[in-house]
Amino acid sequence: MVTFSSSHPLALLFPGQGSQVVGMGKDFFDEFEVVRRAFEEASDGSQLDLQKLCFEGPEETLKKTEVTQPAILTVSVAIFRVLQQRFSLNLGTCVFAGHSLGEYSALVASGRLSLKDAARVVKRRGQFMQAAVPDGQGAMVALLFPPKVSGLDVAQEIVRDIRQSTNEVIVVANFNSPDQIVLAGTSSAIDKAVAEAPTRGAKRALKLPVSAPFHSPLMQKAADSLAECLAETAFLRLQEERSLIANVDAQKHNLAAESDDDLKARLVNQATGSVLWVQSVQTLLRGGCTKGLEIGPGSVLAGLCRRITHELKSMSVHSVNSIGTLNDVEAFLAT
Repeated sequence: MVTFSSSHPLALLFPGQGSQVVGMGKDFFDEFEVVRRAFEEASDGSQLDLQKLCFEGPEETLKKTEVTQPAILTVSVAIFRVLQQRFSLNLGTCVFAGHSLGEYSALVASGRLSLKDAARVVKRRGQFMQAAVPDGQGAMVALLFPPKVSGLDVAQEIVRDIRQSTNEVIVVANFNSPDQIVLAGTSSAIDKAVAEAPTRGAKRALKLPVSAPFHSPLMQKAADSLAECLAETAFLRLQEERSLIANVDAQKHNLAAESDDDLKARLVNQATGSVLWVQSVQTLLRGGCTKGLEIGPGSVLAGLCRRITHELKSMSVHSVNSIGTLNDVEAFLAT
């Protein structure tokens, strides 16, 4: 066992929907008993065969929101437990953050929520989000900008102009990086944004293959249902401070001190609120984080963080998504 110690807090980052891939987590499952137990716990909570879904798919099934969410949660938490087993991280000096769904993974890793309950909740969350808007009535688009264009300003101008001219619902759903802003809204409003973005300096406008306009006011029915689900969920108490940067406000919260009601309200608001990832990373930087581990499938967050911190060059992120990348953690933390 290696114990990591540093004068700077370590960021523990957990990915959201879109990072899934058939086969994710299988090398960890084959190697570590703690991973196999995590899959059993999450499968029990979600009433899904997550081992089969994650390792065999099929891809179309794994992409269903109600399957994707517990699957990514499970793989992320399982890898975290391997990391903790091997490196004995001092969680009191770490800062947790997750992108949308990833915030649930962060809560489980912090000890504030059991994996079994989290798997049950996020499966229901996926079902609520899918059912909130009829098929074809909502959409999302990622706007990609060249370095010299202020993507955030342009995206907000597009949203404002479409709202004023059509009175339709459209919002900035994800502040992913300075050059990648995601919009969500009615299908017709998003189509207008796709057409308008290139004339405003965007280099690409990519409609996302998602089933609903996540993180927008159109998710209010999902938020209401999620509130009822969370009201029936028992959160765990912590004896020591655990810090989490929340999506909805990009502020640091002490999970040991805040009430269950405040925590649940934040998760409910997350369903309709924007994912403030750029602002969250900036909060991590201000808090002294110079290193971060992306824990879960893919490496999306590491890429976003590089673009957010490109000018500052003050935080590096290592993605832990395979046995090979796990073996590189010690060297990464030591540098």
